[in-house]
Amino acid sequence: MKSPARRPVGFTLIELLVVIAIIAILAGLLMPALGTAKSKGNSIKCLSNLRQLGLALTLYAGDNDGYFPARRERSEAWPVTLLSYYKDVKILKCPADRTGFTPPGVSPELRADAQRSYVINGFNDWFQANLSTNDYLKFKQWQWPVGLKDAAIPQPAETIVFGEKRPGSRHVHMDFSQGNLGNDVEEIDQIRHKYGGGTQGGGANFAFADGSARFLKNGQSVRPVNLWAVTDQWRNAPPKPTAP
Repeated sequence: MKSPARRPVGFTLIELLVVIAIIAILAGLLMPALGTAKSKGNSIKCLSNLRQLGLALTLYAGDNDGYFPARRERSEAWPVTLLSYYKDVKILKCPADRTGFTPPGVSPELRADAQRSYVINGFNDWFQANLSTNDYLKFKQWQWPVGLKDAAIPQPAETIVFGEKRPGSRHVHMDFSQGNLGNDVEEIDQIRHKYGGGTQGGGANFAFADGSARFLKNGQSVRPVNLWAVTDQWRNAPPKPTAP
C-alpha cells in the first residue's frame, strides 16, 4: 500500500507576512528605546569630558596664583593653554557632536580646535564691571594679560565655566556682548542631548567653577538665574529667551 502523501513543511505566504509584520512592530517599539539609550550614553560620556576639563582648569589655576587662562584667539586659547593638564584632545569632543574627522599627524593644537565641542566662560561681565574703558577694550581685543581669578567667583557651585557650543561655531569663549542675544544663548547648544519627543526637549552638560559638572534642561543655564554670570547685575537680569 502507498503511504499517504505528506503535506510539504513550511510557511504559507500569509504566515510569512504575519511574521514580518510582527517583527516590524517590535522593531518600531524598540528603536526609540535604543535611540534614547544611545543619547543618554553620549550624554554621560560628555559629562565626564566636561568634568575632566573642569579639573584641568582647577589645576591650572592652582599653578597660576588662582588665575584662569587669559582670553586669547583660537591659536593660543584655553584648549592650548590647558593641554598639559587634560592631555588627551579627545575629551574636547562630545560623542553627540558630529564634528568632522581630523586626520592623524596634525598637531595637538589643530586637533584641539577642529574637534572642540565646548566653550569656556569669558567672564566679560566681571571684566566690564572692574576694568577701565581702555583696559576693557584691551580685554576684548585679546590683549589682557590674565584671566579671571577663581576667588572673584562668589558662587562657584552655581557658575558655569564650560558649556557645549552649537555645531559649527568657532567661538572659544562665551561673551555676553556678542550677537543679538549674547553668546550664552546664540553660541550654546541648549539641547545637545535630546530625550523624548518634540524639538525642545532634552538639555546640555555644563562644568562649574567648583569642579563639578551636571546636566541642565533646555534653558536652565540662563533662566531664571544666568549661571554664566559672576556679577549680580547679569545673574539677575531679566530671563533670556533661548534661540530656536
